[in-house]
Amino acid sequence: MANDQVLLGLPDGPIDKTDDTDAYITKLGGLPVWLQDEQPPKHSMCKCKVCGAWMYLLCQSYVPLPDSIFHRVLYIWGCNRRQCMGKEGSFSVIRSHLVDEQYLKERQKKEAQKKKKNKKQQAKAAATALPQGFQMGDVWGANTGFGSSTDGFGSAAGFGSTTGGFGSTNASAAGFGSTTSNFGSTAFVKDTPPPAKPDALADQLGQLSLDTRQSKQPVVATVDKTKLPSFPGEYLYIGTEDTTDKQESADMTKYKEYIDMAEQYLDDDDDEQGGGMWGGETYEKQALPRGVDKQFKKFMERVAYEPSQCIRYEWSGTPLLYHAPTTSLQPPACSSCGQPRVFEMQLMPNLLSVLPTADTAAASSPSASTSSTSQPSSKQQQLDAMNQGMEFGTVLVFVCKADCHPGDDQDPTHATEFVIVQYEQ
Repeated sequence: MANDQVLLGLPDGPIDKTDDTDAYITKLGGLPVWLQDEQPPKHSMCKCKVCGAWMYLLCQSYVPLPDSIFHRVLYIWGCNRRQCMGKEGSFSVIRSHLVDEQYLKERQKKEAQKKKKNKKQQAKAAATALPQGFQMGDVWGANTGFGSSTDGFGSAAGFGSTTGGFGSTNASAAGFGSTTSNFGSTAFVKDTPPPAKPDALADQLGQLSLDTRQSKQPVVATVDKTKLPSFPGEYLYIGTEDTTDKQESADMTKYKEYIDMAEQYLDDDDDEQGGGMWGGETYEKQALPRGVDKQFKKFMERVAYEPSQCIRYEWSGTPLLYHAPTTSLQPPACSSCGQPRVFEMQLMPNLLSVLPTADTAAASSPSASTSSTSQPSSKQQQLDAMNQGMEFGTVLVFVCKADCHPGDDQDPTHATEFVIVQYEQ
């Protein structure tokens, strides 16, 4: 994994709600800013599949791909209920597209210029290749026979031609698949067809777009942002990972913060009760918490280069695993086009220190009103109060390798991608 391929997202200050209106940034928390407000995703994409509650936006990342005609954003969601953790459907990711009109026009212009140049070169080559003696057209007629330039089999307007027929881009040309029913053409109007797209660009769009000329799908409910819960928004600074200068003094305990605090509280309770199960024994503290595997040690060592990282990004790269995999890390194929999925980015546990997940969960719990008037009577109750909200070691995001666009290329689309969550062991 080359250092210049891995990008890190570092917390860079809170976002005021009035400023949280930009779809073309990468941020933590806040409310989602859709590429087009009039066409948000369906609400089922933003609900926990375990409890049915609205999920919280954890990260919104503007990540357009090179040579793509689409604006592209990933929205990563998580349920903030501890009882849903470890169950499939408590985290999700949405991949959204919106065509970049300016970039599309520039591409079309370049393709048209390239096509025009190629035609001139082909015409010049054809002119120099013509024989100067007897020609077949002298027998059958120079303008209307076999292989002629205006009519007949093999002509410029017949089957397989570049100006009309099956697979052509000019809807006004004659031949097989002519102006009134030209397969793949951009219009069915005979007299004034719209300008055709350049061939190469049309081919690309045909690969990106799925066929939508079927019966219309039923109307589904979409997301109303005013109903979504949210954490405070946080800007992210994006920089390249540098593994040449390890921060030896970095405090890595934040990645086991919950376990460390839990052990401390329980140890204090044991002391108050006469030593508990460890009474009379000499306990040597391990360098790593009990049960930690070599992969977790590798995780900690890599994160030590930049402990504040909240996201890691590497298109079609290799994820940094939190622990040795207990299940297959091979994601299913894209549900829209059938192409394989690749790793793109992951959420890091420091995100849980930046976003107030536990406090938010505690404030919204049924016991919040009673607990606010009285302090917990024991440290165990304090531990229980902390044991709320989401938790994870890392959230791995896998996306369609083809970056398909399930719909008309002029319409914004939203596709559900795949997440694998690794938890504390």
